[in-house]
Amino acid sequence: MRTKAAIFYAPKQPISVEEVDLRGPMVGEVLVRVAATGACHSDYHVVDGHSKAAITPLVMGHEASGVVEEVGQGVTWFKPGDHVVFAIRPMCGKCKYCTTARPNLCNGIKAKPGHMVDGTTRFSKPDGTTLYHGLATFSQHTVVPEWSLVKVRPDVPIDRLASIGCAVVTGVGAVVNTAEVKAGSTVAVWGCGGVGLNVIQGAAIAGASRIIAIDVAASKFDFAKKFGATDTVDASKNDPVKAVVDLTDGGADYTFEVIGKPQTVRQAFEATCLGGTACMVGVPPEGGEVSIPMRPLFSDRRLIGSSAGTGRPRVDFPWYIEMYRQGRLKLDELQSRIRPLSEINEAFQDMLSGDVARTIIKP
Repeated sequence: MRTKAAIFYAPKQPISVEEVDLRGPMVGEVLVRVAATGACHSDYHVVDGHSKAAITPLVMGHEASGVVEEVGQGVTWFKPGDHVVFAIRPMCGKCKYCTTARPNLCNGIKAKPGHMVDGTTRFSKPDGTTLYHGLATFSQHTVVPEWSLVKVRPDVPIDRLASIGCAVVTGVGAVVNTAEVKAGSTVAVWGCGGVGLNVIQGAAIAGASRIIAIDVAASKFDFAKKFGATDTVDASKNDPVKAVVDLTDGGADYTFEVIGKPQTVRQAFEATCLGGTACMVGVPPEGGEVSIPMRPLFSDRRLIGSSAGTGRPRVDFPWYIEMYRQGRLKLDELQSRIRPLSEINEAFQDMLSGDVARTIIKP
């Protein structure tokens, strides 16, 4: 079939939206019409060179929701018309990690980067040029393995659920699954983008008594307060470590770094109290290293990492949707700007400007 998709060719170059050919689903695969997809910093990290693309040209995008249009041979979990949310980690259900309730670390699916498990791709240009892809949600349609999807209830507007599969599970999940924030504790969050806002609302859901939002863009603080921040620190004007220590009378119980820079990981660790936990959520740069002093570790302080919110998509996604229905999880507020696929580059500029919580693309 012919559809439109956003193609990444090289770092620091605009993404190109073009007509492409999409092959139908093969064994164990599902064709999905993308309803909405988020402009996530993880994709932009590839665009700006912070992360290296495994292979190009690449159809980008991973945070999305949609409707099943066709299923391949052997698919039993889905049928046409089902509403689905994409999961950023596959779930084979058989490996060591899937069978110990850690599907975010699944390593049971073997595929070359940018390819399906059979070693081929589903996207190509009209001239036959191969296009590589993962979930490829920056497109009107995509084909993915069934283990990358979670079926969701059909009585919630499907376009509202786009960010559950990345921003929400990564942010809220880091709080409730990875760090296991306790009610009444103090929390500080470095970075108030889409994922950072979900760390903040995750801390609010967990019952944190004080939630400190830290960023260098003061324009983001209105969003941070809407999502549950009790205090804000402009790191372009203040020492964030000192500010957090002063606001919490000795350091926060939990800190979260949602930027992906060594210096802010170090700051988050230094801002914890005795027995405190610093959790790295942001995508680290290629070859990035962080150095921390050993002595604080002797006082029960911890530095941990969180991959995809330590999420269990088939368990967590329905819970998030139920919280949204109850008014306890902010999804409408997260979608602060809507753009068509043709404005994918502008969507990333929205993100960099700090003027949006999340720009959502409706292909």
